Amino acid sequence: MKIKKNILQFFLLFLLSSSSYYAQDYVSISVHQDFKLLAFGDNLGNKAGTLDVLARAKYQFSQKRFGYFILMAEFEKALLNNPYTRFGASAGYTLNNFFSNDINFEITPYLGAGSILREGVYTFSFSGGLEIGYRLSERTKISSLFQFTDRTDLGRMFDDRALRFSFFIGLEINLFKIR
Repeated sequence: MKIKKNILQFFLLFLLSSSSYYAQDYVSISVHQDFKLLAFGDNLGNKAGTLDVLARAKYQFSQKRFGYFILMAEFEKALLNNPYTRFGASAGYTLNNFFSNDINFEITPYLGAGSILREGVYTFSFSGGLEIGYRLSERTKISSLFQFTDRTDLGRMFDDRALRFSFFIGLEINLFKIR
């Protein structure tokens, strides 16, 4: 519980201190679903239609030459046979003017840290990935996430700590623009 509180405090402090140095463009939220669990399930007894939702609050900095920096607070909840919850904070850089002049197409590599709650125990974990998105309008974007997570919960439960990859699909909505 203490790790989750410290990560949230760090993210909020960084967010507030950064706002005086950069002009923020948008605050957004997104919701993504793990495609494999939704469509196929897994070989661990979780059937197709299993919910694994990743929700994010994103703080977007001002547009630079090739893109913009982002900070995210993340919450993931998987309704597995043995429920899984992850809290985290991530940072990345969105490239939207690097490969072409189509700024509707975005690629965002990101890294993060957080904690996984499983069977009442929190374990510290790293994560990262690549988000590929396409802006439908100034307010909405569809995207896919290729995410890896250091599954420290599996190390504690089964002595099988490993990097696990997930593929999410979802929607992001810009809530409001600053400046």
